[in-house]
Amino acid sequence: MSHKPPMKKLQFLLLVLPLFFLISCATAPKHKALQSSALVKQIPLRDFVANVKSSYGYKVSPDGKKLAWMAVKGTGLAIFFKNIGSDSVQVINPKGRVDNYQWAQDSRTIFFHRDSFGNENYHVFKVSTDTPNAPAIDVTPVKGARATLIKVPRNDAKHVYIKHNKRDKTVFDLFRLDLKTNKLQQVAQNPGDVTNWVLDSSGKLRGRYRKISDTRKSFESLSADGKRWKKVIDWDFEDSLYVLGFTSDPNFLWVISNIGRDKIALQKMNIYSGKRQTVYSEKNVDLDSVYIDEKTHKPIFAASMPGLPHYHYFDSTIASVFKKLKLKYPEYLRLVSADNDIRNIIIMAWTEKKRDYYLYNRATGKIKHVGKNPMAKHVNYLSTTKPISYKSRDGLLIHGYLTIPKGLEGKRLPMVLQVHGGPWVRDRYGYDSEVQFLANRGYVVLQVNYRGSTGYGKRFKQAAIHEFAGKMHDDLIDGVNWAINKGIADKEKVCISGGSYGGYATLVGMTFTPDVFACGVDVVGMSNLVSLLKNTPAYWKNFMPIWHKYVGNPNNPKDRKDMESRSPLFKVNAIKNPLMIVQGANDPRVTQLESDQIVKAMRKSGKQVEYLLFKDEGHGIRKWTNRLKYYRRMEDFLAKQLGGRSAGFDYYELGAAIF
Repeated sequence: MSHKPPMKKLQFLLLVLPLFFLISCATAPKHKALQSSALVKQIPLRDFVANVKSSYGYKVSPDGKKLAWMAVKGTGLAIFFKNIGSDSVQVINPKGRVDNYQWAQDSRTIFFHRDSFGNENYHVFKVSTDTPNAPAIDVTPVKGARATLIKVPRNDAKHVYIKHNKRDKTVFDLFRLDLKTNKLQQVAQNPGDVTNWVLDSSGKLRGRYRKISDTRKSFESLSADGKRWKKVIDWDFEDSLYVLGFTSDPNFLWVISNIGRDKIALQKMNIYSGKRQTVYSEKNVDLDSVYIDEKTHKPIFAASMPGLPHYHYFDSTIASVFKKLKLKYPEYLRLVSADNDIRNIIIMAWTEKKRDYYLYNRATGKIKHVGKNPMAKHVNYLSTTKPISYKSRDGLLIHGYLTIPKGLEGKRLPMVLQVHGGPWVRDRYGYDSEVQFLANRGYVVLQVNYRGSTGYGKRFKQAAIHEFAGKMHDDLIDGVNWAINKGIADKEKVCISGGSYGGYATLVGMTFTPDVFACGVDVVGMSNLVSLLKNTPAYWKNFMPIWHKYVGNPNNPKDRKDMESRSPLFKVNAIKNPLMIVQGANDPRVTQLESDQIVKAMRKSGKQVEYLLFKDEGHGIRKWTNRLKYYRRMEDFLAKQLGGRSAGFDYYELGAAIF
């Protein structure tokens, strides 16, 4: 990062400004299919990555009297708030990045998380709507440690609960924070194998998750006197059981779990016996989430995504509200925030092209539009995303999404295979700035939920065991062939791109199947599975068995040999086409070593590689200035390799150079 004074930066920009215009002009598409088609208007890059009208994260205060949201203030994000019914807006503008803000029960205090340049050692900060101009208070000033707000108890407006790993970097102890004094009091010390804590609506510690071996986890309940822990249930380490909250009977929990079944379902579990009763499930996919009303202790709705979003409503009044709104807003609707009485509700109406937020009052029936995605002004130039599916070469049904540039028929177009990270997550339907950016520049975008992705059941996920650079990659290649055989993609102009595991998949694509891809864009991807698992954060200790099960243990000579055989670093000589690599210097998960070592090997072998290293980023590119630079480089890179179009110099680049 430059440390030049602002005046020197300005003088520097005045000198180089003419060069920007000379070397960064817009380029017309060179691919034949794009030249002969009517492309829609080219949307400015800045609107995708640095839109000053962006707002999101609308949340109602617990008492239902205030509304808060995130929006741009100057060159960064701030927390905005107002009294519901008033047009007077105030701003809390703490210096630095704001992540995951949350109301406290007093409806005045707001907490948020912040790390240092992407190192993921988050601290918890506190601000107040009573004194919005006061500096944010770091309530967890624990140097070199990671802290997380884990519970805002409904029935206690004086405290919140936080966990951090100051004492032992491998595990997290539980603390109670006094909102008035900002003092932390330890509630429970981690014995070394607790992975999370469970508290009730009053903040009372009731349960904990433990790693009891390299293959088993357990849930334990705490006796009424708070002195004894009792194991309630144990399960395979890879299965899941997540506590949503307590039922009206404090002896029972609402959980979503796949223990003893393939798909994650909503269940009611006795906190002392561990007996579970399935309340609701979907046939073909896991439940994504269930919204529990903490006042009635009943579920309101369950969400899943078989392709397009699907909701099941338990509350008939909420169902009728959404049915009425659906007639007015033909988008997908979702309850995203509500006060304690579910009186004032924030409803999001959304598609892959836009997102609107509405404040609905159940008592009066009034609804008010409170915010929208600024990309809505470009809705006529954005592209449609559709669910797709195909059979893999070994007969597994693979799901994904296809986005064809607006105005094009999708015949023999250049294509970007966009691979999601994780790998234990999935691609989802909805607005994706990078997908829409690529489509606007003329590229078909294919997103594949390859085996190992979550959301499709336990068996689908476990089909990826020891299949890194194996059948997981075959699923991606089968997707490319599906698009080619459908006449959608030009087989000579396919790029593979992605972040984290998607970055690894990109490197695998360029080394294991070099004839398939014309180029690759790797963002924070691992190049050597051995060095990846040798350099994980300390607090990953209790979760390493899942990596060892799927990838291998580098301390085992047999596993190590297999891991190296699946690592792109050792196949650099097979690379045939250009590669762009993007890395954050502070990444604690996929360290800079992963990119440095493959770039060094490629340059030594005379391979084409473009390396973009950000000194102030971690696992992903988050700052708007850096995202602008990354997208611009990618835009020109893809235009050169695939033949799409580039808007060239964006005047926000001047601001990025200053900030």
